[in-house]
Amino acid sequence: MLRILVLNPNRSDTITKSIAASLEQQRSLTRHKIHCADLPGAPVGIETDVDVAQVAPMVTHAIHTSEADAVVVACFSDPGVDQTRMTLPNRPVIGIAEAAYYTALQLGRRFGVLSLGPSSVARHAARLHRLDLLPRLVGDRAIGMTVAQGNRPESLPTLLATAALLRDQDGADTVILGCAGMGRHRDALQQALGLPVIDPVQAAVAVAITTLDLHYFPNATMRGHDDTPSHFRFT
Repeated sequence: MLRILVLNPNRSDTITKSIAASLEQQRSLTRHKIHCADLPGAPVGIETDVDVAQVAPMVTHAIHTSEADAVVVACFSDPGVDQTRMTLPNRPVIGIAEAAYYTALQLGRRFGVLSLGPSSVARHAARLHRLDLLPRLVGDRAIGMTVAQGNRPESLPTLLATAALLRDQDGADTVILGCAGMGRHRDALQQALGLPVIDPVQAAVAVAITTLDLHYFPNATMRGHDDTPSHFRFT
């Protein structure tokens, strides 16, 4: 049994619990241990470029001190992912946005994204450009909510109306939830839209599981760190 840390790079226990709930099926199907944790000292929600810049080095430090064999960074801005990969080349570090985009490419020709706000849309476009995937995006529409608001049950009608625009006006044949906290809505949105709806955290955990199962990083297994904070320890 290997260990997957799903790191929520903010300090919202509510969002972390929501993420954990969305992973129950995957947890029941894998032999690996999945541990979800937030990031002490981080903003409550990562919603601006300043937030992303603040947490990126914190994410890198948390991963370096973790005992996990693979880490999923559960923020759709993928903060600290590229930097951490450069400093830990022998351990899989997976960003949920990147994982969601590549999953979408397997399920359809053109994908749309549900975002929190305008600044999120701009960050997503920059990330897609760096990944050379921007031509496959047909629309990125903001719902005008915070991370916490997007996680609440009453946000579903707004998410559904916005996702319908991605489908009917933009021509998306796959919809990506552009925030880790939106995962609770995936099943309802997929049923209503009749299209694949991707929870990026689930997509990234699937990559982590496959990476460990197929030993893509043969030297990745960690034996634990004496300095691993208790918050990130597997029990």
